Amino acid sequence: MKRGRVLWKMWLVGVLCAVLCAPIYGAKPRRNITNVKKERQSTQREIKETSKQLSKKTKEAERELNKLSGLRNEITRSTKAIGVAQAGIDSLNSRIGVMSDSLNHLTSRRDSLSRAYVAALRSMQGQQGTMGELAYIFSAKSFTEAFRRIRYMREFARWSARRRNEIDTVSHRVETHKMQMNELHRKREASLMTLTQEKRNLEGQKKQSDQLVAKLKKEERGLRAALRAKEKKMRALDAELDRLIAAEQARAEKARREAEAKAKAKADAEAKAKGKSTGKSKSSASKSASKSSGISGIAEADRKLNGSFESNKGRLLFPVNGKYRIVRGFGRQKHPELEHVETDNSGIDVEALSGAYARAIFAGKVSAIFKQPGFNTIVMVRHGSYLSIYANLSGLNVKVGDAIKAGQRIGSIYADPDDGGRAVLHFELRKERQKLNPTLWVK
Repeated sequence: MKRGRVLWKMWLVGVLCAVLCAPIYGAKPRRNITNVKKERQSTQREIKETSKQLSKKTKEAERELNKLSGLRNEITRSTKAIGVAQAGIDSLNSRIGVMSDSLNHLTSRRDSLSRAYVAALRSMQGQQGTMGELAYIFSAKSFTEAFRRIRYMREFARWSARRRNEIDTVSHRVETHKMQMNELHRKREASLMTLTQEKRNLEGQKKQSDQLVAKLKKEERGLRAALRAKEKKMRALDAELDRLIAAEQARAEKARREAEAKAKAKADAEAKAKGKSTGKSKSSASKSASKSSGISGIAEADRKLNGSFESNKGRLLFPVNGKYRIVRGFGRQKHPELEHVETDNSGIDVEALSGAYARAIFAGKVSAIFKQPGFNTIVMVRHGSYLSIYANLSGLNVKVGDAIKAGQRIGSIYADPDDGGRAVLHFELRKERQKLNPTLWVK
């Protein structure tokens, strides 16, 4: 009996295990070429969508970075404007204080003169009484007293005229001071309004900046990706510029050698024509080549242009027309939000008004035009051994080989529709491949 129960339980357990395990082994689908292709296509779609989302987030982070950079520049400008306005108000307050003291002194002086004048008139009237001037003179008891009264009346008349003039002058100065005081008060009120508005602007800008910083910190991964993408584009531009400059230097060196060879051949031919010996011919050719080296027509023009370019350091034209602001400076800079992160800029980034264009900072020759991801069209202008680079252009007004003048239009600055239509010029200045700080040269 017990043995049967045990067998019954064992059979029941076996049936349950079979039932439970059946779906597991039965669920495994058969893999074939069609399924594999579908899985691969699905995976490719997912990768493409992920890449698209990452690219979108990177671009968004880059736009936010540009916006933050603009806000920080606005904060700097507003802070400076507040300082200027406050200094102006302090100066006006000081002038108002001085003017007020001067006005009080003049008013006191005028009142004192007026009182003295009135007192003198009353004293004179007291002496004459109701008599007129002639009656007062003829009422004298003697000729001497009459003469004395005549002289007194003449002196009093002169003194009275002088005093009236003095009172009028002081009164005019008082009125002038009052007008100046009113003008100073008006300027101070205007300055106070400007100061109040700038403070409001600054508060709003700081609030926007704080909100943007908080947002960027939440999306630090995307921010770092945007910075890496920007650095990669900058390195690519540097490499292309270095390649172009090296190619130009190689062409110039080749032209120099060819010129030397031609000069040597010419010198040899002239020596042979004069019937000189081979040794003398070689000596003459050597001297001729020595003179050609470094003093060729192109090299001389380069030196003249270099001298003129260098003499204008700090006074060269700014590379954009109209209003502008530098949104990113030259060289290595610590990132304001990300720790242990530095950014490097080979030039300066200049935000201009919509519709603005890039212009030549100095006379030169267009040596290269090319495109680069992240910088649209780039124009390189040579000024002797110096080069100015204008990047992020759209429509061009020049072509390779053009000789251009200072201030000549090079091309329109690209307005990015994905960045609110901001027009930002990337500008670089180099001495061959050596990078220079443009802010030390342009004005």
